[in-house]
Amino acid sequence: MNIGMFSDTYSPQVNGVVTMIKMLEENLQKRGHKVYIFTVDHPKAVSQENVYRVPSLKFPWEKQHRIGLPTNYRELIQIIKDLRIDIIHSHSSIIVGYLANLVAASTKTPAVTTYHTMMEEYVHYIPFMEPILKVYIRMQDRRFCDKNRAVIAPSIKIRKLLQSYNISSHIEVIPNGVDLTPFARETGYDERCAFRKRYDIGENEPVMIFIGRMGGEKSIDKLIENFARVNSSLPDSHFLLVGDGPLKGKLKDLASSLGVGDKVHFTGFLKWPAEISLAYQSSDLFIIASHTETFGLVTLEAMASGLPVVAYRDDSIANMVFDGDNGFMCDSKDELHSKIIEVLTDSELRQIMSVRSREISRDFSADINVERTIDLYNRVLNNEI
Repeated sequence: MNIGMFSDTYSPQVNGVVTMIKMLEENLQKRGHKVYIFTVDHPKAVSQENVYRVPSLKFPWEKQHRIGLPTNYRELIQIIKDLRIDIIHSHSSIIVGYLANLVAASTKTPAVTTYHTMMEEYVHYIPFMEPILKVYIRMQDRRFCDKNRAVIAPSIKIRKLLQSYNISSHIEVIPNGVDLTPFARETGYDERCAFRKRYDIGENEPVMIFIGRMGGEKSIDKLIENFARVNSSLPDSHFLLVGDGPLKGKLKDLASSLGVGDKVHFTGFLKWPAEISLAYQSSDLFIIASHTETFGLVTLEAMASGLPVVAYRDDSIANMVFDGDNGFMCDSKDELHSKIIEVLTDSELRQIMSVRSREISRDFSADINVERTIDLYNRVLNNEI
């Protein structure tokens, strides 16, 4: 079949949604389907035969994000017709996502969408309008989703959220698939030591890691506060923070004010998957306190790399992290430190949890994801949904 994927973010941008789109695109192509990407223009983008871009502007607060300007709307309608697109699959409910709905309606092409991002959790950036914006976003997301024949929820958490919006479209839980190959590969001892040396970390010193956007919704301040407590008990411990974002400066200040500025290492962006995989495997434990994840992609990558997980309890990873099995789920963000210390000081427990993390991660393969997505496409095209 010919599939048109619409997204407000795509390569050369680096984030979880881009990773999932590229994985799905690649695996659909391997099965003989043709995939065409419709996304925003980007100054660093290279020309690709199957990628069509709409003009865009730089997002005011975050330079890596773009705002689409669908001025070539009529041109896209003709492209969809010329390519004989069978189904449209959108991956965002912002400008390009709405463009997908418009194009689908104009060309009478069946459409589905994946709800990747809990948009209402980002309105805290405009605090004086937060209550009004939450209501508005829920209303707009309901309207957006109801223009699609089916909505893919990456987790049980997202299905519950969408049901609370009273969405009438079919909702199907399809966990995001992850190509585990780069993370399952064992890196060499020398590689891991060399990576640690970059940040002045000794080969036997305990290291915890978080990978993600440096934004308020990730609760990284809570991770740093917990690490400060851990470091008071384990003074040779370190915390790797991989990624970038608007709060990076404030988070650095927080680490310094808590006396752990030299033990919290802000690496910035690392190359995916080679450097990211190496970062995971050079660490001992993955920690996360976010409550806005739709699917625990970085958690799954960490598990595939053999890391135990200590996390704030959240439905997005409820089928990944099992309390006392491959990690711990904490009911309070303030109590993470006790479980972190338990894992870091018990090498036998850590090894058992490492093995279980690898085993559980294999249930989230890219193959399973793409087969379930194709099945959904076929049911939509056959009017079974």
